[in-house]
Parts: sequence; C-alpha cells; structure tokens
Amino acid sequence: MNSIQRILSIAALIGSTFVLTACERPPIESVQNGFRGTGMAMVYNPRTLDAQAEKNAVPAGIPADPNGPKAGAVYKNVKVLGNLSVA
Repeated sequence: MNSIQRILSIAALIGSTFVLTACERPPIESVQNGFRGTGMAMVYNPRTLDAQAEKNAVPAGIPADPNGPKAGAVYKNVKVLGNLSVA
C-alpha cells in the first residue's frame, strides 16, 4: 500500500509540473477592444512585447522605378499625372 501511494504521489507531482509549464508567468496585461461585456480583449505579456514589436514593424517601402512609360501617355483621362511614371 505504501509503495502504491508513493508512486501515485510521484505521478501527481510530475503531472502537475507538466500542467504548470504550459502557463505563463505573471504579469499579464489585458486591453479592452470592444464594448463592455462582449469579451473582446487582447492579452499581452510585457516581457515578450518588445520582441513582438520588432517582428510586426512595417517594412521599408520599395521605391518607384523612374523609368517606364509616363502616366499621361498610358492614361488619357488623367491630366494631373502627366509627368509621372506608371511604375
């Protein structure tokens, strides 16, 4: 009986360790997005927010190619864009 109780307690300890490793450590911040009571909230972890901000940054724009046909030659009804390239 004593050995079965020891095995079950060790199994419970290992099981609880695996369950707790899936949880995040505090502090966790939440920001409300929608109306009250709708459950529309974003949950953030401040420790990982800086790394996520670098990954979600807007990339630099691709500059337009100055070569190519002019917009005034391609589009006949657009007088304002006459000297700009189509690209």
